[in-house]
Amino acid sequence: MINTFDNPNRSLVRIFCLSLGALLFCYAAIAAYGLAVAESINTTELSAGVFRIGLGIALGVLFCWGWLAEPFERQVGLMGTTFESGYASLSTKTKIRSIVLVTMLSLLLELVLIRWLASAFPVFSFYKNFTMLACFLGLGAGYAVAERQPCAPALVLPMLALFVGVITLLRYDTGPGYDIFSIGWLSMFDLPVYFLLGASFILCACICYPVGQLCGKLLHSSNSRDAYGLNLIGSILGVAALFVMSLYWLPPVIWFAATGGIMLLFVLSRDEFLSVGIASFCVLLAILAWPVQPEAHRIYSPYQLLERTAKADGLMRILSGGSYYQKVYNFADNKRGHESDADRNVRAYYEFPYNFRKAPERVAIVGSGSGNDVATALRLGAAHVDAIEIDPAIAFLGTKYHPERPYDDPRVNLSINDARNFFRTADQKYDLIVYGVLDSHTALSHASNLRVDSYVYTREGIAEAFKLLKPDGVLTISFTLINDALGFKLSKILRELPGAGKLLAVRVLYDYSKTTAFIVKKGSSVTMPDATAIGFTDVSDYFSQPYPESAVPTDDWPFFYMVERAYPFTYMIALGIILVLSYFFVRKTIGFSDPIDRSYLPFFFLGSGFMLVETKAITELGLHLGGTWFVIAAAIMLVLIMAFLANLIVTRTARNLAGPAYVGLFISLLVGYGLATSHSDWAFGPPVMQLMLSCFVLTIPLFFAGIIFSSLIGEAKINISTAFAYNLMGALFGGVMEYNSMYFGFAFLYLLALGFYALAWAFSRKSGRFSWKVASLTPTAP
Repeated sequence: MINTFDNPNRSLVRIFCLSLGALLFCYAAIAAYGLAVAESINTTELSAGVFRIGLGIALGVLFCWGWLAEPFERQVGLMGTTFESGYASLSTKTKIRSIVLVTMLSLLLELVLIRWLASAFPVFSFYKNFTMLACFLGLGAGYAVAERQPCAPALVLPMLALFVGVITLLRYDTGPGYDIFSIGWLSMFDLPVYFLLGASFILCACICYPVGQLCGKLLHSSNSRDAYGLNLIGSILGVAALFVMSLYWLPPVIWFAATGGIMLLFVLSRDEFLSVGIASFCVLLAILAWPVQPEAHRIYSPYQLLERTAKADGLMRILSGGSYYQKVYNFADNKRGHESDADRNVRAYYEFPYNFRKAPERVAIVGSGSGNDVATALRLGAAHVDAIEIDPAIAFLGTKYHPERPYDDPRVNLSINDARNFFRTADQKYDLIVYGVLDSHTALSHASNLRVDSYVYTREGIAEAFKLLKPDGVLTISFTLINDALGFKLSKILRELPGAGKLLAVRVLYDYSKTTAFIVKKGSSVTMPDATAIGFTDVSDYFSQPYPESAVPTDDWPFFYMVERAYPFTYMIALGIILVLSYFFVRKTIGFSDPIDRSYLPFFFLGSGFMLVETKAITELGLHLGGTWFVIAAAIMLVLIMAFLANLIVTRTARNLAGPAYVGLFISLLVGYGLATSHSDWAFGPPVMQLMLSCFVLTIPLFFAGIIFSSLIGEAKINISTAFAYNLMGALFGGVMEYNSMYFGFAFLYLLALGFYALAWAFSRKSGRFSWKVASLTPTAP
């Protein structure tokens, strides 16, 4: 038997196999649960259930204990030794070129895992950053052992294929048992969700570990600053690659094909285990290309997985992540009086806003979706309709499959845009602004404290829309209230709008008994029409009760779905699990035999601070430019470009600029905090000037942080792969600390970042790393 010391990759494979086996046992348990709760079952269903139970147990046992077989361990050991021997024969020039490609691979792999897991299980969308933190853990641990352990990149594709295969089984071969992983079940006692999060966290870290190890090895083939510059170029290319794939709505089989192709062509092309990589690659693509739901037309929009199916009447029904999202209705005038009672109620819901503004000249529809609201506006005499929809794929489906063809009407202007950005740049006044049910959140059910950042429903966002109403214009917001706290928030915001009349709140029974429309009129009050015949109920008095100001969503605290500012138990449990798993992962892969080197602690705190400021910058840029996928991708690119420019300046000047950069960093963070806490006080000059000022204030701290990082890694005594390891682990910690925004708001991230950067400065001072004078880059005495 090969021991751990002789085969360092043994621990990694053991962790991966145990985690994968645990998910397979979970698959078997869900199959057993499905049989146990079934009210009636035929022989075929019983046989399939028993087969799933047996398959899950057999594969679980194989992966949990099969790795102990000596031949398998020997092959794992050979993967490391054969790659190392081949790597040693590579020329320095080849290694330098590989820095860009392998770094591109690492970032692309991270982004692909984030997108794919969120499309398979929407719970990953609500637990933001978890997959990213797992990738940081794996990459950081890999960087840490880059020069101490044999690298085995041939493990990546087999692990990736197995992971994708098991997640696909859990998602598409568990039938009704899939609902166990639904966010609607979530509470502090929902073990399946935490189990899925924890196991996936470890598995993603394992997959990224060899990639990080290879990146760390390659960084030593050039001087530190040049290598870092190439690393940033690779990161930019990785973001650009996923940007292009998102632009064309390409499916996961293409995402993973690009990722695996880079691994095969540029990493394993000369490896003796190339055949294993090719076989794993083929299996991976076969799993992803397999028609798991042949009855559904699947579209991977830049935001989500959409599945087009049909209702009983043949009209389109759209699912998102496997859950109901939207339905299309045909309410053409020639259908009036021929609908079912259920459809008659739905028609009444869509036509309800037009009781308050007959035949409006100009209408804006927020969240126009597949076109039902637009078709209604046209039928009821609107002269012009601005339809705002953020997801181009949903608008495409509405354009192609809505029977009334509302988007083809010349009176309609379809804007693929974020609602906030549309209203901020609009130069028209509206008779009626209709907020459709933007997201069907019935799947959330009892999960009341969920982190869903939404600038559409903040106090400032609704106020911007209200200002665009004409005198006597009407604003109506319909919402599926998963709890009444959401209704109290909307009611308080609308009641306190300057110039708004008395609020009307009505239960409109669309899709859910608590779907409620909130209506206000500019300059006067609205009264309840005669809607008793269709069962609508006036609940205005109920929602006029006082509600705490601290729980009202703002641009600084945009968590509309959270009942109050709090640290929800569900998130605290999940974050606790991640911290514990990270500890054990580091213990098994890196080990704690060596003491923490204080000279690298500045890199840890620089990573923590950078993560917080980057999050704030991306969030704020999304607020100013629109929270579209395009803007978010551009913001990430801008962050990387700022870091690249900072490194270029340090490299060209050949000076240690860390001291002056710390001064600039602290000042820029304080200015950013001031801007974040008092937006209105900074609102001067034309909108373009305000936008330019915001972009500068948001990104300049990252520029100064980049100068500090580049200055420190250039010192002779700094091992660049170790510095990257500390930096990524710091980014992981910063990602965990970012959840403080759920209580304090996003502006608080500046103060947290200021604290982390102050610690980086303090440890740099203790290590004698820089002087406040701009000095040449010669190593200082420790």
